This record gives sequence, C-alpha cells and structure tokens, in this order.
Amino acid sequence: MLPLDFLAQNVHFAINLFASLVFFAVFWLYFDAWTAKRSKAVRNIFKWAGFLLLSVSFLLQATVIEQSVLGKSIFGDSSQTIANLLRLMGYLAIITGRIMDPLQEKPETKSIETELQNSKAPAVAATSSSFGLVYALPLGALTVAALYFRRSTKGLERHLKPVAYAFTLLFVFELLSLASLWRGTNNPQLYNLVKAFGPLWIASQVFLLASVLLLGRWVWRYLTERFLSQLFMAFTGGILIIFILTTFSFSVLLMRNIQSNSLDNLSTAANVLNYALKSKQAETQANAQIIAQNPAIALAITSKDHAALASLNSDFLAQKKLSTLDITDSSGQVLLRAEDPKRWGDSVSSDSLVRRALVGTSASSIISQQGVLAPQLFIKTIVPVRASNQQIVGTTSVSLLIDSTFVDGIKNSTGLDSSVYGGDSLSATTLTGPDGKSRVVGAKLTDKRVTDKVLHGGQSYKGELDVLNRPYLAVYAPLKDADNVVVGMLFIGQPQTSVLITAGRSIELTFIVTALLILLSIIPSYLIARHIARQLD
Repeated sequence: MLPLDFLAQNVHFAINLFASLVFFAVFWLYFDAWTAKRSKAVRNIFKWAGFLLLSVSFLLQATVIEQSVLGKSIFGDSSQTIANLLRLMGYLAIITGRIMDPLQEKPETKSIETELQNSKAPAVAATSSSFGLVYALPLGALTVAALYFRRSTKGLERHLKPVAYAFTLLFVFELLSLASLWRGTNNPQLYNLVKAFGPLWIASQVFLLASVLLLGRWVWRYLTERFLSQLFMAFTGGILIIFILTTFSFSVLLMRNIQSNSLDNLSTAANVLNYALKSKQAETQANAQIIAQNPAIALAITSKDHAALASLNSDFLAQKKLSTLDITDSSGQVLLRAEDPKRWGDSVSSDSLVRRALVGTSASSIISQQGVLAPQLFIKTIVPVRASNQQIVGTTSVSLLIDSTFVDGIKNSTGLDSSVYGGDSLSATTLTGPDGKSRVVGAKLTDKRVTDKVLHGGQSYKGELDVLNRPYLAVYAPLKDADNVVVGMLFIGQPQTSVLITAGRSIELTFIVTALLILLSIIPSYLIARHIARQLD
C-alpha cells in the first residue's frame, strides 16, 4: 500500500496540470478570436495574455512538492513564489482587459445610483495591490469573478455566467490555500486542519477541480465551433493524459522500489539487532564463567558460606554493569543474590535453567518479568560451578536488563527506531510520546497481523503499519527463550515520511521533466492539427 501523502502529491500534480490545460484552452479561444479579427484591439491582448499566464502558473504549480512531506525542493520556495506571481499577473491582466472592454449594456433606463455603482465596480482590483502577494491571489480571483458577473448580469453577455461561477470557485480555492500560512502553529487541532494534505488542503483541491471542470465545460462548447481548435485541443488533451498516466505509473514504481529497498534494509537492521542481543548473551556467559571458574567461589559454595560469597562478588555487578548475580548450591538453594544480599536461602530448583546447569549444561535465555509499568526483558545466562575434582557443586547465573540504553545504541548506529517487546507490550523503545521526550513503555501492540504471525506463529513480519498512530515501515522478529518459546518481539522501523523524503527529489524531477515535455509538445500538436485541418479543407 502506497502512502496517502504520496498519492495526494500525485493528485495535486494531475489537478494542476488539468487546470493548466483548461486555462490554456480559454487562452486559445480568446487568442484565436483575436487573430481572426481585422482590428486587433489592444484590450483583447490582456484577456488572452491573462489566461495564458494562469495556464503557465498552474503548470509550474503542478511541479511544486510539499516540502514538509517530501523534503527540500530543488528550487526551494522559488517555484511556488513564481507560480503565485504569474497567477497574480494573470488575474490583473484579465481584470485590465475586462475593464477596458466596453460593457454591452441592456436596453433599459438606469438611475444615477446604478451608473455610479457601475463606475465603481473596478475599485476592488485597485486595492488588491496594497496586500501581500499571497493575500492578493484570492482578491484577484474574486475581482475577476465580480467583473464577469457584472458583464453577465448588467450586460448582455449572459454566456459568461459560467466563467463567473468558475472564478468564484477559484476564489475559494485561493482562500483555502492561505491555510498553509498557519502550519507553524502549536495548536494541535488547528495544525491537523491546516497541515499538508489535511482537510483544508483537500477542500482547496476539490474547489480547484470544480472550478476548472466548470470552465472547461464552458470553453469546450466554443472550441468545437472551429475544427482546427477542436483538433488542437484534442491532441493537447490526449498528450496531457498520456503524460499524467506515465508520470503517475513511473512515480508509483519508484515509490514501490524505494519501499521494497527500505524493507530489505530494515530486515538487515533487524538481523543486526538480533546479533547485538546474541553478543550480549555471549558477554553474560563470559561473565558467568569468570565467577564459576574461581576456586574460592567453589569452596564457598561447598561450605555454604554466604558471607564469603557476598564478599567475593561485592563489586562484580557494578564492574560488569549487570542486573543480577545469583549463586546456588547443588540442590538449587540460593546462597547469594548480589543485587540483594539479604535475600537468600530460598530454592530455585524448579527453574529449568538451574536444572540444566546442575546436570552440567550451560544455558542462556531471554526471560520476561512483569515490571511496574511494563514487562522487563533480561538476558540470563547460567553455568555450572565445579569443584577441583570436576564435580558440580552449584550454579552461577547473571542477567542483563534490555533497557533504553540498548535500543538507543541501535538507533545511534543505524538511525532507525527500535523497540523490544515483552509479549505484546513495549518494554524498551526509542519511540517517544507527543512531548518528544517520554518513552511510551507499556503500550500494547494491537495489530493482529503482527501478533498472530510473530507471537503466535514465531515468524518475522515485514510491512507497513501504524505504530502509535504514526505510519511506519517495520520489521518485527520473535524473541525466544531457551525452550524455543516466544516471549517477546524485536522491532525495527522507519517512518514512512522519511521514505517519502528519500523519494521526494526523484518525484520532483519527474514532475519538472513532464511539465517541460508538455510545453515542448504544444507546437508539434498545433502543427499536426493545422496540417490535418488543411488537408480536410
């Protein structure tokens, strides 16, 4: 499954390309009519030039990527700024052309008040220049809509009413686009509304699409009046559709390839994490052997001298950074718990690891114990202690807590988030809460795809899923004890946003190349359409 942000970016590309085509069609309608007239009035130049500027603006807008999701753009904010500037110039050109074009008045008597209102109609356009560039865009679209409404209601050009409605919808699009100015807010509710590809962004794209559909329907009725124009726009539209489908297919293949490579890298990182655990197991076994091979330890166990054992191992835990150190006699009675020297004398003969050590087999395992907030996972190693005659006189076991220090080390070396689960609950993790500081230990994994395959099936899981309500590419691997029973899981993951950022530069280059190819295809399309039209004539 592809990330929704990636699909939204491609939808943005397609809608803006379609908008560019529609405004180019309106440009061609006005330009074709202008060239056909003997008297080429200057005021008409502003009309077709304005729609041409809008077409180029939306073509450039199509290549703009959402930098908060796909990473830094090749051109920074320049593309967006130029697109906005071209669109504002387009609005101003259309406004100028509409104002210069005399109103075809209805044959009715007007009052002095009505005449004054008509003379003040363009005042909105004059004030728009006092605002910043971004704020001027909705004012420009609204002014164009108002002028077209004026011509279709107060004048005789009722056929322009769909254009007025289209620019009204375009005004709403420009207004909703201002939501991006509030993306730096610290209010989570407001941010969820104005964020990239959020509700207001979706609404803006819907209004833009509705606007260009309405305008496209209007202009197509007039383009069909001339065969050359109809043929030219059909060729241009067909080329646009082909480029959109090709670009989308290419970007989908690119994204899937990056996702696949990322998951393969995560699988490798999971093996590294598992290897790190095995290294810790080997380390604990070496520490246990150090104690077991000490003749003084064997003598103290034989004589059940608790004080001597405590003295011999008083600094061992601190030196080796271990969590526990336990020593038992040959019957499984605890002679020393170095982490709590006062608690001894009980029996652990029922422990399967102790029983193995008492028959001469060293064993290492991952065990899970319930903690205050979350289960705790330990690497526990136990070895037999032998007297000088090689007779087993007891056992020595050491354990190491798998805590945040361990997973932090993995993240520092791989740059990936990692976690350790006791059962289905987080025991240690690099993942943090909304404050960005507190570790979310104790949180349960509720995705049945993972729990069924890893905890119950004992197999690794690789794929996309939500981790703490955030989309991740993740690998989960089972953690098994010495009896091959699954007691927990390893997690290694990468936010899907980082995958998008990796693909962002390639996606942007694809959009830019597509836009340039569309521009280059316009002239051949016109020449072919003109040749076919002349042949038919």
